[in-house]
Amino acid sequence: MRQMLVLLTLFLSVTGTLFAQRTVAGKVTDEKGDPLSGVSVVVKGTSTGTTTNDSGDYTISLPNGKTLVFSISGYKTFESAATGTSLNVTLQTEVSSLEEIVVTGYTTQIKKKSAGSSTVITADKIENVTLGSFDQALQGMAPGLSVTAPSGQPGAAASVQIRGKGSILGSNTPLYIVDGIQINASDFSTLNPGDFANISVLKDASATAIYGSRGANGVLVITTKKGQAGKIAFNYDGQYGISKFPTPKLKVMNSAQKLDYEVNSPNPYGGNPYGWTPAEIDALSKINTNWQDVLFHTGQTNSHQLSASGGKENTKYYVSGSYFDQTGTVKETRLKRYTARFNIESGTKNLTFGLNTQVGYSIFNNTQENDAFIGSPLNAIRWANPYETPFDADGNYTAIVSGQPNPLQEIEQNKRNFYQIKGIGNFFVQYNFPFLKGLALRTNWGADFTQDEGDVYLAPQTYQGSISQGNNGSLNRSSRNSFRYTGTTSLSYTTKINSDHELTVGLFQEFVKQNIRSFGFTGYGLTLPYNNEFAITPGNATNGYIPTVVGNGTLNALSSIFADVNYGYKGKYYLNLNARRDGSSRFGSENRYANFGSVGASWLVSSEDFLQDAAWINTLRYKISYGTVGNQEGIADFGNRSLFGRTTYAGSSYYNYIQYGNNDLRWETKRMFNTGIDFELFNRRLTGSVEYYNNNTVDLFIDRTLSLTSGVNAINYNLGKLQNSGIEVGLNGTIVKSRDFEWDLGVNFTYNRNRVKELYDGKNEQVDGMGITKVGKPINSFYLVRAAGVDPQTGEQLYYNLDKSTSANYDPANKVVIGTSDAPYFGGVTTSFRYKGLELSALLTYAMGNYIYNNDRVNLENPAYLYDNISVNMAREWRNVGDITDIPDPNNTFIPETDRFIEKGDFLRLRNVTLSYSLPKSILGKAGMSSTRIFIQGINLLTVTDYTGYDPEISTGILNGAQYPALKQFTFGVNIGF
Repeated sequence: MRQMLVLLTLFLSVTGTLFAQRTVAGKVTDEKGDPLSGVSVVVKGTSTGTTTNDSGDYTISLPNGKTLVFSISGYKTFESAATGTSLNVTLQTEVSSLEEIVVTGYTTQIKKKSAGSSTVITADKIENVTLGSFDQALQGMAPGLSVTAPSGQPGAAASVQIRGKGSILGSNTPLYIVDGIQINASDFSTLNPGDFANISVLKDASATAIYGSRGANGVLVITTKKGQAGKIAFNYDGQYGISKFPTPKLKVMNSAQKLDYEVNSPNPYGGNPYGWTPAEIDALSKINTNWQDVLFHTGQTNSHQLSASGGKENTKYYVSGSYFDQTGTVKETRLKRYTARFNIESGTKNLTFGLNTQVGYSIFNNTQENDAFIGSPLNAIRWANPYETPFDADGNYTAIVSGQPNPLQEIEQNKRNFYQIKGIGNFFVQYNFPFLKGLALRTNWGADFTQDEGDVYLAPQTYQGSISQGNNGSLNRSSRNSFRYTGTTSLSYTTKINSDHELTVGLFQEFVKQNIRSFGFTGYGLTLPYNNEFAITPGNATNGYIPTVVGNGTLNALSSIFADVNYGYKGKYYLNLNARRDGSSRFGSENRYANFGSVGASWLVSSEDFLQDAAWINTLRYKISYGTVGNQEGIADFGNRSLFGRTTYAGSSYYNYIQYGNNDLRWETKRMFNTGIDFELFNRRLTGSVEYYNNNTVDLFIDRTLSLTSGVNAINYNLGKLQNSGIEVGLNGTIVKSRDFEWDLGVNFTYNRNRVKELYDGKNEQVDGMGITKVGKPINSFYLVRAAGVDPQTGEQLYYNLDKSTSANYDPANKVVIGTSDAPYFGGVTTSFRYKGLELSALLTYAMGNYIYNNDRVNLENPAYLYDNISVNMAREWRNVGDITDIPDPNNTFIPETDRFIEKGDFLRLRNVTLSYSLPKSILGKAGMSSTRIFIQGINLLTVTDYTGYDPEISTGILNGAQYPALKQFTFGVNIGF
């Protein structure tokens, strides 16, 4: 009986299992519909599985309710519940990060075949960020790429460096290339980032040496969108948003505090300087004007773009038009931009040609910033007394009792308008020789044209207008035209020998020429009620209204030949060689030409047999490169020549030296070493790179001091050495990945060590005011006496001596290096959460290790400036023996050149947060749309910093005053495809 029960139990168990099992069959294909063989088909949570055959077919048995997992290298893993007996699956391609295309501006390369250090930023990262100049949107996007946004004025450009500052007097700005044509970094406010497809950031010699003398500071290569074959596709992108001024951290006094300080402080400039009566003090203490509210308002942003693309296999086109209008948070500041782009590419198998064009028109209305001028309205946020008002009882602008200009009158009646017309275009033709496969001839010619016009009107009744010549207003008109054309012709050959060898050889010839012309005048005596030339009073020898006339012209050219060789062996060993010879008109005949080049090698380690069993390693690559690049930017176009200017004496004009020529002046040269690894691990769930670089600049441009009797203070020489070395880390990981939900996280980190290696004539240092260039220290280092607090017995400011003892005597001989204004640590953190059509993404940026000299505090904590508003800190100044404070007795001599006003510039910023929803295709199809995405976005929502100014992003390291901080924005947008 017992045995029968056991057999019956086993029979029922097996029968139940058999009834619960079923067989599922199907086919697995790729996106093109082609069958995929070798695809792993596994019952999730078990070891049961099979693989597809050569036809992509599979058959598997599994219990009810179970999920099948389909996976194969190079494709995204797909999961699906098996609810029937048939299940066909299409797998989406998962492109390796090393398979992405890097555009060098001359050629395109697959990243794994290039030894160069580069990062590709795709359009979706920046196209919907509502910043007037797109370069600000690059902050935190790539290791080694430092982006500082020192101004929040609409259209203001960012300060961008790649792997540190490699020059003292020369330019440190990267080279910007759009579709093969060089443009200026300051012109992005007239370009539409919605037209950009991707940005390649080229960082080391192997990546940039092909640009020779133009690639010393790295290269940002921008590729614009091109048409795709197929039916015409329309896309509309629109946004509306508002922007706010951030809350100030540096507090100033309210009316009661300021009046109390004026009357009761032992300040030698105080003692009721305006002679207020008790009744007047009582009345004034109740006013409390918030000058920030007077000058600022809620800014608005409107952005619209309509684009169309399409064509057939042999002819593809892209056309777009955009409108961007952003009013700043400061009244009367604005950027309005109109752009249009047309790209077309056509041809046959052997002959291809294309045209890329863009035109833009921008109008800028701005205000003065980053100065300590009392006529700059932004300074009045701090300086204007709170018991003053912008209008009197009759609605007229008030006259400020301290003599400070009425800032609202200055910003409303004075006009600062600037206009820019920009055109970029290039035309290329490529011929593939039919008699030899892989041999191609290509020529690319293009131009960058920029016309800038300025219109600055200073009304006679304003402070700035009253201090002009004749004290009766002025009108300035300025015009600048820049035309630069570039022609590049190349002959290239690509071939494969057997299956092991691949070779690409390119020979190039290039010519770049730029012509700049400028003209301007300032007319005075605006005695008529107009803000144009009609109001200018004709000048003569007696009325003093003689106009100021300026003009300039410059011309430079660069001629180059270069070669590029790329060799690959067995798909895992790659060699990149480059050589270039440049000739520049900026140098004398003896030093006009220079040679640059690079060599780089990479090894796809993961393809070796000894790693074939390491299933967790998808890709592992090692790379190393060394090369030289040059720099000629930052010196005058005629830097090797003696130049004369005009001076006047006793009513007559004379020539005078403004520059001594140096025929020995030659290129700055940067020697660049780079090595690192790229990796993809755990079925590409973790990808990244780690790199080390060491760049040494020799023959630095340095001003060598001359005798003051020469009439010229210094002459430009090639002297000294400068080093930038550092580590870059970039990591991207998929933390959670399922059918409906995915969480991605990316981190990039850069440490850059900058130091001076050598100066000239055996000198160890060169002091310039509060800064110093010193061997062994970074450039842009602060050089100040250290403040040691306030003596509680005397109220005197104490200072550290070099031996670390303290003294009440300020001695410049006790100056020490405080730190650098350039952040050695910086980077970004990105994260995104996706659930079906819903996505939440965020970008955090950070910088650490730099210092800022806060001159705003100098102006607010100087006892001599009590006539205007001052910092609330002054309320705790020393007054009695035993007072413990950091504000000295106001009767002491005020000395600003100490580290009392140095602050750490470290910050962590929530740069961007976006919440979006993409409508399901089932809904879109009924509406005749191919895609619809709606989103809300926040920019600069939170900044964590100990810096007491409005914004810690100060590219020069010194905040003089009048700061226009980054905008805090909220926008709503929509992307619609038809």
